[in-house]
Amino acid sequence: MKLLISVLATALLVPAAAQAQSSPSYASASVSYLWGAPSGTPLYSITNGATATASIASNVSYNGQQEAYAQANLAAGTLRARSGGTADQINANAGAQFGDTFGAIDASTGRAYSWQAGDSVSFSFSVTGSVQSTLPAAEMAAKDKDFMSMVWFNFYAFKPGYFERQARLNALFNAPWPWPAEASAEIARLSAEIDALQLARSFVRLGQEYSPYYDASGLPYTSFSADTPTVISATFAPGGSFEWIALLDVSTRFAADTPLGYRPTFAIDFSHTVGASFSGPAGTVATSASGLFPDTVLMQAVPEPATWALLLAGLLLPAVARRRRG
Repeated sequence: MKLLISVLATALLVPAAAQAQSSPSYASASVSYLWGAPSGTPLYSITNGATATASIASNVSYNGQQEAYAQANLAAGTLRARSGGTADQINANAGAQFGDTFGAIDASTGRAYSWQAGDSVSFSFSVTGSVQSTLPAAEMAAKDKDFMSMVWFNFYAFKPGYFERQARLNALFNAPWPWPAEASAEIARLSAEIDALQLARSFVRLGQEYSPYYDASGLPYTSFSADTPTVISATFAPGGSFEWIALLDVSTRFAADTPLGYRPTFAIDFSHTVGASFSGPAGTVATSASGLFPDTVLMQAVPEPATWALLLAGLLLPAVARRRRG
C-alpha cells in the first residue's frame, strides 16, 4: 500500500515525465508552483532525457522572488533540487529522479554473470544540502499554520518488469477523468504486480518535516549539511538483472497568517547534489540499459574478447587515478 501511495504521488507530481518511464532507463526533472506566482509565470515545467533540467523563477514587486530548480543527470549519477525564495508567499516544489536497468558481466570471461543466491549489490547516495531561512523552521511554522518544509529521498529496486508496468500505469493515470471501472481495476492490478516485483526500498526524510496535512513532529528524519555528506545506502540481493529508480523531492510553503511587514527568506537547497554510486558482486562489471551511469557498460553490447580487455583497462584507469590522488 505504501508503494501504491508513492506511485500515485509520483504520477500526480510529474504527469508528463511518465512517458520517459516506458524505456528501461530515464532521467526526469519537474518543478511547480501552486500559488504565489505572478500572472503569466508557468505553473510547472517538466523535462526528460539523459540529463534533465527544469527551472522556474518569478520576481514581482508585491511578492518578491521564489524559485524551483531540479536536475537529474544519469550520466553523472546526480540529482539536484532547490525550492523557496524571499517572498510574501512561497509555494514551490522541485523533483528530480532517474532510473536504469542493471545487470552484470563476469570480468574474467566477458560473458553474462551467473547470479548466485547470496550475491548482493549496493547503492550509495552522498547527500549535501542546506536551508536558508530568515527564521528557524519552528518559528515559521508558528507564523503560518500551513507552513511546509518537506524533503523526501526514495530509492526502489525491482525485478525486471517494473518500467513496463509503470508506463502502463501512468497512461491510465493520464486518461480523462472519470476513469471507467475497468481502468480502476487495471490500476489496482498493475499496482499489486509492482508491489510483488519490489526488491528493496529506502525512504528517508532529510531534515525535520513540517506539513499542513499531518503532525510530523514525531517522525524520524536524517540530518544533512552543506559541508559533510550524509550517506544513504541500500544493499539487497537481486538474483539477476534488476530495475531501479531514485527520487529527490523538495517542497516549500510559507505565507504568514498575519502579514510580517517584510519578506522572509525560506529556501531548501539540494543543488549541491545527491551523488549516486554502485557496487556489484566481486569480479563483475555492471551493465546498464543506458550505458551512461558511471562505471557501467551498455547492457546490449557484449564485446569480443580482444576489445573486452581494453574496455576493462579503460574502466580500471579512473579508479587507479583516484587512488593515486587520494
